Amino acid sequence: MMELLGKKFINEKEASQRYDYSPYWFRKQRLNKKEPKFVKSAGTGKIYYPVDETDKWFRDKMEMQI
Repeated sequence: MMELLGKKFINEKEASQRYDYSPYWFRKQRLNKKEPKFVKSAGTGKIYYPVDETDKWFRDKMEMQI
């Protein structure tokens, strides 16, 4: 986990562990231009997910399935 401008971000591997979805699922979501939101590092090309927004997205997704 890293913090930037007071906001916490996790990389794809950490996201897959935290939300119990495979890294492939996250890549597929990005390729299909679907949520959850992410940022791509201009220097390295690495993908990061904002923890607060991603938590909220998964929470909302789970509520819709109930």
